[in-house]
Amino acid sequence: MVDIHRLRVLCSVVATGSVRAAADALSFTPSAVSQHLTILQRETGLRLFEKSGRGIVPTAHGRRLADQGQEVLAALGRVDRFIDDLRIGHTGSLTVGTLASAGEYWLPSIAARLRDEFPTTTLLIELTDPPVSTERPDIDIRTERDTPAAHVPPGVTRIEISRDPFVAILPRDHRCASDEEVTAADLGADPWIREYVGDGVEARILADVWRAAGVAPRSVVQAADHRGAIAFVASGAGICVIPALAARDLPDTVVARRLVRPDAERIIVAYVQDSVRHHPAAERLLTILRDMGAEHERATRRT
Repeated sequence: MVDIHRLRVLCSVVATGSVRAAADALSFTPSAVSQHLTILQRETGLRLFEKSGRGIVPTAHGRRLADQGQEVLAALGRVDRFIDDLRIGHTGSLTVGTLASAGEYWLPSIAARLRDEFPTTTLLIELTDPPVSTERPDIDIRTERDTPAAHVPPGVTRIEISRDPFVAILPRDHRCASDEEVTAADLGADPWIREYVGDGVEARILADVWRAAGVAPRSVVQAADHRGAIAFVASGAGICVIPALAARDLPDTVVARRLVRPDAERIIVAYVQDSVRHHPAAERLLTILRDMGAEHERATRRT
């Protein structure tokens, strides 16, 4: 039988992308992580990693085993929580992973309603963008591009929640502030305040937008999150482009204008573990979430 601790190490290395990052996440030394991987490869008889420059990358076998490992770790986590619930007299727990904007604008009111309707159910909410754990939550609210994810893991159901268009956040005295919509070409010469970096969904969407418009905006600030990006726009440092869900409660000194030509949107989805699909609190959460998603689409729909 595969050792659970070594399986957790494998999942962490695949998720974080390096031995050192996995060691930091697990509070191990890099040498301990490497030792666990070596033993796991010997136990399984599979080549799980290969060298790449000064680091390692997972092989196809390594990625597939990590996918299965995440399912196992998630199941064990649910068993642990179930035991804890029995010990303290609760009828169950529900873990929800969320992206930042949904966590800021949707989840607080959902959590309050679930506390009132299901007082013996423990609701655990964590930010999973980027992932902070190798264990998958019961319900994982995340984003995708126009093309749905090619692979939905076994034992998981994908539910579309909402389409979230991108908007440009402009100073109120910007030359395009009086327009209802702006194009990527309109903004090509403006200093750009970036929020998204790396290979995430939003970063790739914006890269495609600028490429399609034939512009290469000049980045002047790398903000930590959408609130920081908006604050820099309000200070006059430049403009930013963020999803509409993140563009609520704006200061009076800025405006949001829909980005068109090309249109850009992300898809907000929920990945639900089949083991909780019929949990009353999970069903209620998903109903409220879909209602909020539909309301958001109506509010942002172009007329």
